[in-house]
Amino acid sequence: MNLKINKKQLKKALGASMIIMSTAVVSGCDAKTVTEDVTEIYSTIDSNDESGKIDPQVVDVAGEDFKLVIENSIDKADKKWRITSNKQILTKINTKGLPADTEVWIDNIHTDTYIISTTEEMYGIKQDSMDDHSHSEQVLGFPISDTISYYGYNEIEGQDKDFIEGSSYGFNGYSSGTIEQRRHSESEYLEETVYANEISSVYDLWVQKGNQKPYMTTAKSTIVVLVCNEVKKEEDGKVKVYRYDRNGEYTEVTGEK
Repeated sequence: MNLKINKKQLKKALGASMIIMSTAVVSGCDAKTVTEDVTEIYSTIDSNDESGKIDPQVVDVAGEDFKLVIENSIDKADKKWRITSNKQILTKINTKGLPADTEVWIDNIHTDTYIISTTEEMYGIKQDSMDDHSHSEQVLGFPISDTISYYGYNEIEGQDKDFIEGSSYGFNGYSSGTIEQRRHSESEYLEETVYANEISSVYDLWVQKGNQKPYMTTAKSTIVVLVCNEVKKEEDGKVKVYRYDRNGEYTEVTGEK
């Protein structure tokens, strides 16, 4: 069978298919995956309009009947909670329902802090890590009980070199070619739908029951801190205040009370 190919029709068909393919590619690039709302999953401190505290968390300890009570708070009088600023969170830890013949020590606290955004590109980029443990050779760690508490500050860095590198991929995407790495402004993060820090901690515990040898177990917790969503900008010699929503959109709120 002989097939005759009409070059004009072939050219037109190929052109139409290229348009469809181009449209699909453009649509794919424009579409952004929306992430889950972490405030519906974890206990949340709203640094914009609350006291800077949340109700204590009562978390399970692996293999044990007693619990850990964890209280987290931020000092709103000190500074605003921003992605690009160094910030501190105070943690208080004690036990609940600890048997009379049982002793507990915190061997180590490992905490990772991530930035959280509405869209996928910036979601879950690690901002900082912290480990806290006792340096004493006389005890197993920080002693805690129903009446004895551990207090500790976690200092979270704003922009170290690892975070700058990680967030640069979020701003530019994982594409081939040169990726610009630089410090970004607070408003740039807010425009990229960043709205919170997720702070996840693992607590390694020594437990000793009566005269038995101590053994190790663990517990974990996660909280969310909403960032301050207002930014001041100087424009035409005047300072203006803009408030951002979780979609990266902003409105001027200068003079609002």
